[in-house]
Amino acid sequence: MNKFFLRISLLSLSLALLSPVALADVAGVSPASELQQQAEKETTLITTDELKKMLDEELDMVLIDIRTPTEIQGMDGRIDASQDVNIPRGWLEFRAQRVALSKDTPIVVYCGGGLRSPLAARTLQQMGYTNVKNYSAGFFGWKDASLPIKP
Repeated sequence: MNKFFLRISLLSLSLALLSPVALADVAGVSPASELQQQAEKETTLITTDELKKMLDEELDMVLIDIRTPTEIQGMDGRIDASQDVNIPRGWLEFRAQRVALSKDTPIVVYCGGGLRSPLAARTLQQMGYTNVKNYSAGFFGWKDASLPIKP
């Protein structure tokens, strides 16, 4: 599948799922967009330059890619860094302790474009991790900056 088409399709799907028309009004249930905005307020966001600096200087940090293996393959890879590990969002609560061995481990989470990573960062904070950051530009931001990626 054409990379450009895949990227546009993913973006279109994301926008469709977040649009007010696509959201059902269920009493007592917060829409995903509200949860995402709240999570962004509760987490530290970092830029591409800040992430690059951290990867160069903090070898003990953990960079968690929360995308699924299928997404990683469809988006042409991951951030090329020794600290990068893949823990799909649905497994984060069960696998984080395998890679972040203490509550003050520096952790940065990312996804494709910053929709799910704030939620993942907040979850890690709720689990007791105290040094969690969200790379909000995500894989697309890293790739657009022409920084190293791996398949």
